[in-house]
Amino acid sequence: MDVGFNPYSKSQQLKGHQKHKDTPKIVEKRPRKRKTRTVRGRTIPTAKVRSAISKKDYNKAIETFGETCVICNNPHIEMHHVRFRSQQGRGGYRNLMPLCKEHHMKAHKERSFAVELKEERESIYGKWYWADKFDLFQENLIPNTTEKAFEKFMEEEGERLAKKSNEL
Repeated sequence: MDVGFNPYSKSQQLKGHQKHKDTPKIVEKRPRKRKTRTVRGRTIPTAKVRSAISKKDYNKAIETFGETCVICNNPHIEMHHVRFRSQQGRGGYRNLMPLCKEHHMKAHKERSFAVELKEERESIYGKWYWADKFDLFQENLIPNTTEKAFEKFMEEEGERLAKKSNEL
């Protein structure tokens, strides 16, 4: 006599389900993760959204820094976040740098090279080069989250740096 695999028949499998056919299945829902948070009445988007590179910022970075690698002038570029996204670097053009694949990989593998790029960018735009309007608002550096307030702050920061470098 074969004592192998003996599956239940279809009628046996459905036996328990027939009784509760009209009863709806209750599924406990988990609370959804909040995608945004609120600071002083302003909704702050997630870090993922804020670190994304918009077409506008990509084009502004190309216009400002050129359409070739800033190190070797290779025309095949990738856009690099000077302050990494994992370190809360945003997708604004001041935090972007066109690099060829070789220099982009170097920026992610060699800490000293990455620090050099950060220092160079900070000397141009100041220590908040990586930030967006929400970062400045959270740090009480601007009164609201408008583009106008953000750009005014960044321009003043650039002027302050230019004045400081002229004094040296």
